[in-house]
Amino acid sequence: MAQSSTRNAAHWLTAPARRTPVPVLNGYGRGLRMRFGQSSLARVVGRGEPAVEQAFLELTHPGDVIFDIGANIGWYSLLAARRVGATGRVVAFEPDVGNAALIQQNAASNRLTNVVVVPAAVSDQDGWATFLDKGSLQGRLDKDDDDAQRERRASQDQKVKGAVPVPVLSLDGWIAQAGLPSPSLIKIDIEGGEIGALRGMQNTLRVTGPTLIIELHGTRDAVLDLLDGFDYEHRPIEVDVPTREAPWWAHVLAQPRRA
Repeated sequence: MAQSSTRNAAHWLTAPARRTPVPVLNGYGRGLRMRFGQSSLARVVGRGEPAVEQAFLELTHPGDVIFDIGANIGWYSLLAARRVGATGRVVAFEPDVGNAALIQQNAASNRLTNVVVVPAAVSDQDGWATFLDKGSLQGRLDKDDDDAQRERRASQDQKVKGAVPVPVLSLDGWIAQAGLPSPSLIKIDIEGGEIGALRGMQNTLRVTGPTLIIELHGTRDAVLDLLDGFDYEHRPIEVDVPTREAPWWAHVLAQPRRA
């Protein structure tokens, strides 16, 4: 309780800084100006996910098309937008309307015109679904993609702040309708929805084989089974162990096997 009260007090005290563009002083985002909203201010001083950010940027090149699924306030989207340049494109998928607005504002504050914001969740269906508000960094679809996920969530604290309907799309269907080139790199951070997202991009994985960076949320085995089925090789980014032994929270880098 005391820790929660301290966190809430710190959040209240930093509220003015969250509503205005704050200069990032260190790390891979140095030089950006970001509105952080409800997200952590730690990235201002370079305390983010340095290993993941490094891997992400090493795989991002001028002219690339990058998809950021679960973009939150657009941190990775803006890192990529600077790297891909005017000839590249970044598509940020974010179902939380407040965060989606922050992505647009953050792109504008940094004069990055190559960021497209899609205010929708990504899964294996097209239409509408319920989005559970569990805080800025933990919101997720009210959707279980396999029995193991359903059992795991049933055993956890499922307190939510609210529930709202949001558009949901499959990546294969969206790419076909949008007319954009397929991405060379897809980053996925969607609080356990990664199984559904991968199922909804099967044609993209099969035909164009983009590189993937996926944050696991206790979904390791199901995610790896899907990647193995598409002949993707993979490794965890933050730890030096086989992917099947990676912790539940690890980021996985996956790429199609080359003949």
